Amino acid sequence: MNSQFLQASPLFRNLDEAERARILAIGQPRAHAGEEVIFREGDPGDGLYIVVTGEVRISKHAAAGEEALAILGPNAFFGEMALVDDSPRAADAIANGPTGTFFIPLQALRGLIETHHGIALKVLYALCEVLTQRLRETNERYMTVFTLAQWGGGMPQANLFPIP
Repeated sequence: MNSQFLQASPLFRNLDEAERARILAIGQPRAHAGEEVIFREGDPGDGLYIVVTGEVRISKHAAAGEEALAILGPNAFFGEMALVDDSPRAADAIANGPTGTFFIPLQALRGLIETHHGIALKVLYALCEVLTQRLRETNERYMTVFTLAQWGGGMPQANLFPIP
């Protein structure tokens, strides 16, 4: 397997060829059938994944059924919260069709980060960039929903969120 997909992934794009080779050495390619559950909400966070081919649906279960939070295509990564804390998975990850992923076990990645500080700095900085962007997008969605709830929908003001 070549490291081209790592170079295209936001998490590993700043690594040089030798650093990407180290990531390739600790990871494993995986193939998933359509609708195959990659992991479920509540499972242990044992590593992170990069989508190589296909799509992965990140979703949660709601009273009305499955609620898709995101559809991730090639080069996207998921399961990264395992790098930050030891909490269980926060959502389900499901192959949206035939999908290839690259799995990087948490303990192996942590070991690599502890022994290769240059890799650590590059990966953690990229992770912060992506998480910051995701937080900004979540804030925008929240404000849109809040604004619609506050001013749209024809509900009486007493039943809406108070404006501080």
